[in-house]
Order: sequence, then structure tokens, then C-alpha cells
Amino acid sequence: MVSILLAWLAIALALLLADRLFEGVQLRGDLSVALMVALGFSVLNFFFHWVFFILLGFATLGIGFIFYFATQLVSTALVLKLTSALSRRFVVRGFGAALGTAVLVTLAGALVEQVF
Repeated sequence: MVSILLAWLAIALALLLADRLFEGVQLRGDLSVALMVALGFSVLNFFFHWVFFILLGFATLGIGFIFYFATQLVSTALVLKLTSALSRRFVVRGFGAALGTAVLVTLAGALVEQVF
């Protein structure tokens, strides 16, 4: 349970950092808004990440499965774009900004996973 809460906080902090680093990412609010966006992202990620991952794998004729990490990042970026489309307080303009944010979110999640 603690690891889930820490992962949620780490994703929120990664979103705040992405807001500062990438011009195409805009988070309208403070940590509380980031926590709510991170919660929405986590729910969407739970339901859609593997769907996007499998679709990308088949669309690339299996190469996406071989390059697992790259396909994971692209899937996460697609979920971030979906989160942006459903949220008024989180905007991601462009796929490059979504991909950069996906790297930050993935690193934050991996860090929490390694620590706990």
C-alpha cells in the first residue's frame, strides 16, 4: 500500500517537473492538482497501457515487442495524451513533450519500484 502511494506521489512530482522542463506540457495548479492528474493518469494507464502496447507491437509487425522499452515509452506517451485530452488542468501539446514526460514518469515509477 505504501509503495502505491509513493508511486502516485512520484508520478505527480514527475508531472510537476515535466511542466517546468518541457514547453509543451502545462499543469495548471500545484501539487494537489498534480496528484489528481497523476491519479487519473494511473487509472487510464491501468486500463489502456497494455492495449496501446499490444496494438503498437502488432502494428510494427512484432518489432515493437522486440524493442520493449521503446514501445513502453510510446504507450505511456499515448496514455499521457489521453489524460491531457480528458483533463482541463493538464495539457500536453505535441508528441515530443508527451514522450519526454513519459520518460520522467517511467523513471519515477522505476525509482519507487527499486526502492520498495
